[in-house]
Amino acid sequence: MRIARFEAKTAVEGPGERSALWLQGCSLKCPGCCNPELQQFGSGQNLSVEEIAGQILAARAEGLTLLGGEPLDQAGELLQLLQLLRQSGYCGIIMFSGYTWAEIEADADRKSVAGLCDLVIAGRFERQFSPGSRRWIGSDNQTLHFISDYYAGLRQQWPANVREIEIFIRDGVIMVNGSPLDADHEISRMLCGHAILP
Repeated sequence: MRIARFEAKTAVEGPGERSALWLQGCSLKCPGCCNPELQQFGSGQNLSVEEIAGQILAARAEGLTLLGGEPLDQAGELLQLLQLLRQSGYCGIIMFSGYTWAEIEADADRKSVAGLCDLVIAGRFERQFSPGSRRWIGSDNQTLHFISDYYAGLRQQWPANVREIEIFIRDGVIMVNGSPLDADHEISRMLCGHAILP
């Protein structure tokens, strides 16, 4: 699988302290995407499904968030990964996909992947509906699909949008994840052009 990034523990990519896996490559290329560097298919790191599953299980987080890029552009390998996780009793899987729910249901591989998630957030990022009113979700047109009852509490009351980021410094590289900040935000200005530490 082509992987852009894995964070063993994050508090801004879904409920609780969870792991986050960003897959590399996206065929949808939504205008205004907050991760345009993850759209290219040849970039990132190539890891086996077994290696990734091992990292996720070793993290012992409260759940896993799948992001991108576009996770479903690697549906075959992602299906294998989720099967391994489920066989190990893993729960709390949330997937963000730019594909609409109709597009997911119309494709057998995409539908199979979605069926192994607990919650799927589906639909293109649309700048005119952003920032969204719901926490963790980029634009208000995106739809929620509760595959299991694992996140039933969110179905009853989804938290309101907040701007939140985490900053990780690893091997001399600054990595930011969470709610995208406006370009004129003070932190964005501080980080602009400073992805690599001196």
